[in-house]
Amino acid sequence: MLRSLAIAAQHFKRHWGWLRWLLALGIMGLLFFRYRDQFRELIERQIDYRYLFLAFLLCGGSIALTCYRWHLLVWALGFTFRFANAIRLGFIGYLCNYIAPGAAGGDLVKAVMIAREYPDRKTVVVATILLDRILGLLALFLVGSLAATLQPKLLELREVQMIVTLLVAGSVAGLLGLFVMMQPWFPESWLLKRLQRLPVVGTMVEQLAQGIQQYQQRPRYILAALAISFVGHLGMLSSFYFCAQALRPGDAAPGYWAHLMLVPGAELASVVIPLPGGVGALEGAIMYVYRLANLAGNGSASATEVEAMGLFAASAYRLISVMVALLGAGYYLTARRDIGQLLVQQAQPEAEADDDQRAAPTLDRLDDADHHDPS
Repeated sequence: MLRSLAIAAQHFKRHWGWLRWLLALGIMGLLFFRYRDQFRELIERQIDYRYLFLAFLLCGGSIALTCYRWHLLVWALGFTFRFANAIRLGFIGYLCNYIAPGAAGGDLVKAVMIAREYPDRKTVVVATILLDRILGLLALFLVGSLAATLQPKLLELREVQMIVTLLVAGSVAGLLGLFVMMQPWFPESWLLKRLQRLPVVGTMVEQLAQGIQQYQQRPRYILAALAISFVGHLGMLSSFYFCAQALRPGDAAPGYWAHLMLVPGAELASVVIPLPGGVGALEGAIMYVYRLANLAGNGSASATEVEAMGLFAASAYRLISVMVALLGAGYYLTARRDIGQLLVQQAQPEAEADDDQRAAPTLDRLDDADHHDPS
């Protein structure tokens, strides 16, 4: 019995890559089938493509800002890393979010590739991806928390209060964590010193402590990265709002500030739920927060209309995101040979990796232009 369960678990793990896509597409299919009448009405509407074009520009520009944020974080540690390469890897990672589980799967691809470029300090350089993700989530929490101050009527609902509490708690915890990290005593704290003496992870912790010390010497880069994150999320959330407006929703969609307040919680759900790119998870969460906004507005539209509009607005935003991801595919195709060699070498044994390192193309060779400092 136990052996059969173990074999079944292995088969499930092996095929989970395509099973999660079946699950995500199944969820989307059920949602569109449920609201098929509203979808037929939507097709007959005159879509405002000007809003869709604006949403595309905002989405693409915001992704470019996140790439520049990561570029600053890597460059602040003294690595030679051009913005063009950050753009390329950033868009590749964004595309790979639709391959790996959840909405953060592309980070793994970025980590593999940049770690291959800096094998001696791969722990530090991979840690920049984690810091980049943390700063992004912190900025998302901050945008939602600040927007909540402009929506007192929405705050009357208990469900909305729970969402805002989560956003505020995340904001406070993130800011407190950054404050502690930037304190001079933190890299020399007893906890880090003790971890550095461990046999397996000791060297990794030591490299991380060195990276923290370098950030402490350049705090303006952390502040700049946080500011870029804030502006970038404003752009992404505004893109979502304009996707909804392009569908001429009337009273079935909340206003701009309500989007800034409620969509961050829905995006967080898409990151947590292990579906490719958050497909199905984001749409369901948006339908839920749209319904909450409608209740706070005295229910001027029917629940069915509101939920359907949430589904369609999220799907329009999904389409825009996929178009941006296809740009990432274009960046990938321009350097697929170099990128493939990097990934193959990453999987080779350490003995072979040392020899291959001298012949392997570096990230800085992926472009023909010379290096330019961001300063």
